[in-house]
Parts: sequence; C-alpha cells; structure tokens
Amino acid sequence: MKIILLFTLLLSSMNASALMINSDVTKLNDQQYQADYQFHNDSQTAIEGLTLFFQYGLFDNLSLLTSPIDWDVFIAPAQDIFGVQEDGFVDALALSMPLQAGETLTGLSVVFDWLGSADLVSTTQRFETYDASSFDVTSEGDYQLSLPQAVSAPTSAMFFITLVGVIAGLAGRMRKLRSLALAGVKGQGNIIDGVAA
Repeated sequence: MKIILLFTLLLSSMNASALMINSDVTKLNDQQYQADYQFHNDSQTAIEGLTLFFQYGLFDNLSLLTSPIDWDVFIAPAQDIFGVQEDGFVDALALSMPLQAGETLTGLSVVFDWLGSADLVSTTQRFETYDASSFDVTSEGDYQLSLPQAVSAPTSAMFFITLVGVIAGLAGRMRKLRSLALAGVKGQGNIIDGVAA
C-alpha cells in the first residue's frame, strides 16, 4: 500500500500548475461572444509568449477587441487550407517584459462567432506557451471557457528531487515513531506524556 501511495505522489508531482487561465465570456447576440482572458503565471519561470487556439468548425470571425500593454498580439482565423482544416489562433508575444512568476496578465479580449451546437461554456480551448528566442513550446494544455483552471507544464528536476527527499524523510520518521510506540506498548511500564512511569 505504501509503495502505491509513494508511486502516486511521485507521478502527481511530475506535473505542476504553471498557468491559471480565466476567461469571462459574454454573449453579445445570437452567436457572437466576447471572451476576456486573464493569465496568472503560477510557475517558477517567465512566460514570453502564448497561443490560444480556436477550433475549426466551432469558432469563426475572430477579432481582437483589446490587447495587453507591451504585448504584440496576432489573430489568425480558422480556415480550410487545401482541404486541411486549421484551427484559428490568437498569439501574444511579450515585447519588453514577459509574464513573471506570480504575476497576472489581463487586457486580452477576443470577439468571435460560436458555431457549435453544444453550450459554449462546456467547450475547452487548447493553449501553448513558448520561449520567445527559440519558439520552443514550454507548456501546453486545455482549459474550459469561463472557468479558472490550472494547466500543467513540466516541473524542474530540482523540485522532483526535493519532493523525493521530503517523502523519504517523512517515511523514515513514521517508521521511527511507530517503532517507539510499539516499544512503549510492549514495555513493562506505562508511558505518560513521553515519560516512563
């Protein structure tokens, strides 16, 4: 049982919350909506760029209403290119100051038409964050519109090593406490408040 618990803790520690995304969605008319996004960097590294994807066939007529200060924002509509259905996207790149750990980025508002038959709020959107120098993806995931939800990104090896050390230390302490408790019960005297009587 202990091995299963330890294995579960180790696996769950391999992903850490890196980005909290909150989108407040307002219905403007029959099929047109406005989504106001907030991004909270819950990781230990800065986020230099991010991309939100708008699924082909569900979102149409994307337009930028407002963008964050000092971020370059680009919108590409969902489209069919030579028979390949490409999702639309909104790409935001930090011009001077990236989104630092613990900070929140606001000011991104997008207007779009909803083409889906299901409720918009039950829809998830894909996202990616990336390094502005190499354009390597640093995290990716899905989040649900209108609900704040943590998305995962790889954690550093140091965090993982520290977690293993803490778990091993706690396991050793638990063994020691158990052996002391068993010794007190099996011993001839009674133990009251840690002192043998």
